[in-house]
Amino acid sequence: MNLTYFSENEKLPLVVTPENGEKNKQELINWIATNKASVEQKLTESGAILFRGFDIQTPQDFEDIAKAIDNDLKDDYMGTSPRDKKSGFVFSASELPGHYPIMQHCEMSFLPTAPRRLFFYCHIEPQYGGETPICDFRKVYQDLDPKIREEFERKGVKHIRNYASPDEKGTKGFQLKSWLDMFHTKDKAAIEKKCAENDIQCEWKEHDGLRLINKSSPVKKHPISGEMAWFNHTQVYHISAAADEYHRIHKRQKRWETFKTSMMLEVMTWYNKLTKEPNDLSMQVTFGDDSLIPDEYVKHIQDVIWKNMVIQPWKKGDIICIDNFSTSHGRLPYYGPREIMVCWTS
Repeated sequence: MNLTYFSENEKLPLVVTPENGEKNKQELINWIATNKASVEQKLTESGAILFRGFDIQTPQDFEDIAKAIDNDLKDDYMGTSPRDKKSGFVFSASELPGHYPIMQHCEMSFLPTAPRRLFFYCHIEPQYGGETPICDFRKVYQDLDPKIREEFERKGVKHIRNYASPDEKGTKGFQLKSWLDMFHTKDKAAIEKKCAENDIQCEWKEHDGLRLINKSSPVKKHPISGEMAWFNHTQVYHISAAADEYHRIHKRQKRWETFKTSMMLEVMTWYNKLTKEPNDLSMQVTFGDDSLIPDEYVKHIQDVIWKNMVIQPWKKGDIICIDNFSTSHGRLPYYGPREIMVCWTS
């Protein structure tokens, strides 16, 4: 196999491509098995490995490659995005509308047992946009203003999610899915038990809504390398994050659709600030002591993330393996067909 990078200055991701026509799935599985220790070392060092140019056609092909790297795949999802199951351990990456951006995050960073590794697979290549940018959150940790980072580390962060009743029809703005879609059961005792197992505080609200609250550290020490990484959802859940993110996206994509969405998000942000209690927002993040995180802190975090973000277009059959303890991912808006799938390990 050929091992390269997109440029000499950027070591994220490592790119593995076929050599001498070794394109079929089994040849890739055999190569991974033969070089397992090296693959794991390079994943830890780089943060992500992209497998490109192989004959990967189905969700099961994707699952087989993921299992070759790490056989400990899981199907228990406690995150925010709506997802559809495609095979035993493979899901759609997100069922959110294509115009909706997904900000950079490490998967389920707010849980005490966040996934160790993520795998994404491009089943249908996007016609426009739809990249899955990645970012080395070790660099983000290093590049953040030390005073801001120290305040986060001292206070911790609190993530808050508000889920609608299963009986509520339609959506309001950027409302999350219902708690039935989240937990796949109406048994409230079972939901409370699941939350307790994941250190999640759950509160049943009026009109049969559900609020989930997690308090966690904003940073994580890598279990192998010992390196520190930014590891929380502030840049996703903060009320000011989406509007600021979309301004940056519009500067990149320069489409009428992105301009309209950017303006809409700006208006919605100010409306929500004026009319809603912070903890009643669909998503909210505060410091661990319940004090609000200043808008300028979030802008600084996003500045650092965008400085270190790597954006490469998808190609059909691509599989990328991401070390979730060091490297984040997101999604840029797209137009036209696109199908990306995901699986993860403990």
